[in-house]
Amino acid sequence: MSDFVAYLTAKRSVDDRALNRRVWDEFVSGLTDRATSTDRPLRIVEVGAGVGSMVARLADWERLPGTVSYRAVDVADECVTAAREHVPEWLSAAGYATTVDDGVVTAELPEGDTRFELSFETADAREITDDADAVIAAAFLDIVDPDRLLASLRDVLRPDGLLYAPCTFDGATHFSPAHPDDGRIECLYHRHMDEIRERPGSSRAARDVIERAPAHGYDVVAVGGGDWVVRPQGGAYPNDEDVFLDHLLATIDGALADYPVDTLDPSDREAWVSTRRAQLADGEFGLVAHHLDLLTRLCPDE
Repeated sequence: MSDFVAYLTAKRSVDDRALNRRVWDEFVSGLTDRATSTDRPLRIVEVGAGVGSMVARLADWERLPGTVSYRAVDVADECVTAAREHVPEWLSAAGYATTVDDGVVTAELPEGDTRFELSFETADAREITDDADAVIAAAFLDIVDPDRLLASLRDVLRPDGLLYAPCTFDGATHFSPAHPDDGRIECLYHRHMDEIRERPGSSRAARDVIERAPAHGYDVVAVGGGDWVVRPQGGAYPNDEDVFLDHLLATIDGALADYPVDTLDPSDREAWVSTRRAQLADGEFGLVAHHLDLLTRLCPDE
C-alpha cells in the first residue's frame, strides 16, 4: 500500500466525524426523491473518488430505494486499484451480498430493496461526460479550478441534478499543543495554496464555490461546517489516524520548503516540523482543519 493510499484509507474515519449531517441528510433526501420518482436506476458519479470511502459510507449509512448505478472516477491508478480491492470488502462487512464481474461490483441487501452497481475508472474529472442525478466531489474542490470544474460538470449532471461537495477547505488550520510559530506556519501554508503550488485551488475554496456557483447555473441548496478534528485518545490514535496526520505534516513541510530563506528560514521550518513529528510519535499532536460541506443543484436551462 502506497503512502497516499494509506492516508486516504486512514482519512475515512476522520471524514465520518466531519461530515455535516444536516447537509448529508438533504443530499440523501434529494437522492431518495429522485429514486422514487422514476423507474430507472439512480445514477451517481463521484469525482476524485480516492479509495472508495464515500460509496462505502453511502451504502452503509443509508438504504436508498431501488438500484443505484455508481461511477467512481479518480485520476490516480493506485486509488482506483485500491477502491476495486477494498470497496467489495467494506460492502460485504456492511451486510451486502457482493459479487465482482469484469471489474463491476454488484452489492445487494438480502431484503432486496437496495442494490448498488459500481464501476471504477481512471479519468480526469474535468473531461468526463455522463447523465447523472448527482455528482459527489469530496475534499476535491479545493485542489481544482472551481470555475472549470463547475462548467465541466454541466456535461455530467442531468437538469436539477445535485452536486454534493463535502470537506471543501475554507481557510483555517489549527494545531495543538500551541507552538509560537503556529500563526506564521498556518499563514504560509495557506499562501502556498493560493499563490505558489502548481496545482490549482484555493485556501478559500468553499467560499469561492458558493460565490461562483450561481454564475455557472447552480443554486446553493445547503451549506454547513464539516471540520476535520483529529486528536489522540489516551496517547494513541484510533483507526490509524496517526497515518493521516503524518501525511498532512509531510504536505505542510513540502509547502514550506518552497519558500526562499528570506521568507522562512529552513531552520525554523525544520524545528517546527520536528517538534510536531515528535509530538505525533508521543501521541500528543492534534489538528483541526476547517471545511464547509456544500450541496448545490444544477438549474434547468430556461
